[in-house]
Amino acid sequence: MVISLIDEFRKDIDRLDEEILKLLSRRKELVKNIAKFKEKLDLPIFNKKREEEILKIISGKAKELGLDINSVSNVFNSIFQSSRIEQQKQMIKVECGVKKIGLIGFGRFGKLIANHLSDDFEFYVYNKSDKSKEIRQNNATQSSLREACQKDIVILSTPISEMETTLKAIKNLIKKNSIVVDVCSVKEYPVKLMKNILPKNIQILATHPMFGPDTASDSLEGRKIVLCRVRIKDEAYSQIKRFLESKLLNVIETSPQKHDEEIAKSLVLTHFIGRALIDMKASALEIDTRGYRDLIRILDTVKNDTWQLFEDMNKFNKYSKNIKKKFVRSLTNVDNRLKQ
Repeated sequence: MVISLIDEFRKDIDRLDEEILKLLSRRKELVKNIAKFKEKLDLPIFNKKREEEILKIISGKAKELGLDINSVSNVFNSIFQSSRIEQQKQMIKVECGVKKIGLIGFGRFGKLIANHLSDDFEFYVYNKSDKSKEIRQNNATQSSLREACQKDIVILSTPISEMETTLKAIKNLIKKNSIVVDVCSVKEYPVKLMKNILPKNIQILATHPMFGPDTASDSLEGRKIVLCRVRIKDEAYSQIKRFLESKLLNVIETSPQKHDEEIAKSLVLTHFIGRALIDMKASALEIDTRGYRDLIRILDTVKNDTWQLFEDMNKFNKYSKNIKKKFVRSLTNVDNRLKQ
């Protein structure tokens, strides 16, 4: 009797699951239609305000229905992300008018850029040390600094601490009206340098790709990239933004200040914790908890990054020092409470 009741309940659940799938399919078709209109009207795919409003309403309804708010929010965040990717797929393939890009610096991230975008652009790479073999392996061409600077788009993929020296070296080599793009994990400092050092006839776009070789080696799909519009023509900016979205990247537009304020918490603090875990030789354990496993995952975020990057993120982001102080103070407060 009990077994038969369980079977009936399971059949009901199966029917509900099927209904959920049908609704998700219907939602997907609506999303496709919206994407077409967004493209015509040149509207952004990601509407943070709308998503926040929907989540607020859904959280309220979930509470009324006795559902776990966090679990429901996680489900809808996944649905939102899937919708953004679906909208991007509906966009007509965007081809950038620029075909040749100069890339200065060929570290881990420089290689990632060339590898993912070699089908779209010809990369002419300048690196201080000889990396000709690696450059060829990533379908790029080794070039002189002058040759790299003569392209319509020049990407600076150098350490933050070398940005000033690099800009002074290229300021008289860059073509008029070309676009200089940085990929630093801080924004206020490089933006200030680019505006002060580069000639006024050079366009500037500050970016921060929120991914790296360890998280986007196979695909850019669903990864985030921050754009800070500094000094760039409308048409060029729109074309670059559309191209990035066509690569299924989640484009976030913001100011250098807001970027640095938030990244001091989301990235610098994460690296700070990760470096502390490395220092105490933390590792995976057989007897663990989910919380500990989540903590250990931070090691995968930081272990392959250089100490120079960690140092630069802290030195050149003016908000990081205060965030670290607050974190250390909180650790001390918690420790003191245990001693009471």
